[in-house]
Amino acid sequence: FLVAIAKTLILHLVVSRGRAILLFLMFLHWACGVSADEGIDDKSWWAIQPLKLPGVPANTAAQSGWSTHPIDRFIWKKLHEKRLHPSPPADRLTLIRRATFDLTGLPPTPAEVVAYLNDHSFAATSQLIDRLLSSPRYGERWARHWMDVVHYAETHGHDEDAIRENAWPYRDYLIESFNHDKPYARFVREQIAGDVLSPDQPSAIRGIGFLATGPWDESSQMGISDGTIDKKIAQYLDRDDMIATVMSTFVSTTVHCARCHDHKFDPISMEDYYSLQAVFAGVDKVDRP
Repeated sequence: FLVAIAKTLILHLVVSRGRAILLFLMFLHWACGVSADEGIDDKSWWAIQPLKLPGVPANTAAQSGWSTHPIDRFIWKKLHEKRLHPSPPADRLTLIRRATFDLTGLPPTPAEVVAYLNDHSFAATSQLIDRLLSSPRYGERWARHWMDVVHYAETHGHDEDAIRENAWPYRDYLIESFNHDKPYARFVREQIAGDVLSPDQPSAIRGIGFLATGPWDESSQMGISDGTIDKKIAQYLDRDDMIATVMSTFVSTTVHCARCHDHKFDPISMEDYYSLQAVFAGVDKVDRP
């Protein structure tokens, strides 16, 4: 009977809004007998266990010549548990290629390769890395990864997908931050509250572009009268996007579930969620140069 209902609805759902498809999936979830309360209700779930500082594994004779940093010992320990062996050291040609691609996103030039291969000094590799980290391309390469994390875009998304003419200052802020090796704590503060903490520093104010990088339903925000329920819903969804971006970026956890109930797999309660909502309640997205 349930399968028959699903078949009669499927065509309508395919051409309907995404919300209808979501409701359909919820219906199937219920029909299969999965409890709405299914989840981890106690404190045994691994993700909410207190963090512990592990002891550094011993440096065994087998690691001699391979482990040059305490992190290497953790890697060696797991490799040993899986009966695996580390890859042999890369040759110099492979090393300069990997390092240049990883740090700048570009291949090394023939002249750079020749210069490195002919430099047999002890500091040759460290000088190579320092040169790549000092390149403007380094900030461009690694800011791109950060932009992926924060959902950076130069259009609003949704139906109209209008151009964001003033999105670029935040992009440039990220590139400059990576190239100037900005301390991470300051990097975080500027993106969440740069306008409040450093109102006289234009570079810090550009950082709050972070809060407006996600999709923005321009037609809902600009085409609805203030004070209406629809306007309040649109503003609420705006705050939700800000909270989700902040938490996923800096805490590596989701919060959407806590809009309706305490999160089942992360230590986020409804009270926590709406406390975060209050933090951003006075923040409105605007488009300004």
